[in-house]
Amino acid sequence: MTTSRCLLTALLLLGACGGGTQYTTLTASPAAGPAAVIDCVRAQFTKLDYQQIAYDVRGHRVVAKKTDSTVSRADPEFLRLVNQIEVQATTEANGTGLKVVAHTIGQYSTHRGPTDNEERASAQVNQDAATLVQACGKP
Repeated sequence: MTTSRCLLTALLLLGACGGGTQYTTLTASPAAGPAAVIDCVRAQFTKLDYQQIAYDVRGHRVVAKKTDSTVSRADPEFLRLVNQIEVQATTEANGTGLKVVAHTIGQYSTHRGPTDNEERASAQVNQDAATLVQACGKP
């Protein structure tokens, strides 16, 4: 009985001390409708040198990425960091909602092939996400 309690306690502690959230989420309540907000976001992606990789017209969602070529690591498997931003505009009871999620993904070349690992969102992708919210999320 004591062994099972110790094991349970250890598992709970490991779960509580886990990696946590790696991405950054920003929200806003813009005055424009969802379609206009997404059009604004797409224009900002171009200005910020992001490459659009997904666009859902009906769902008012867009995803874009930008490779960060300034980062290098001593790990021979490391290839690059990719900053990715996901944006969704929704119709809510009090107007339009804007949700911006910023990710940084480490790309590695392992024995299994290309491998993506999500890392803590970089300062650059956080700044770019804030720029999107400031430009397109004004009430």
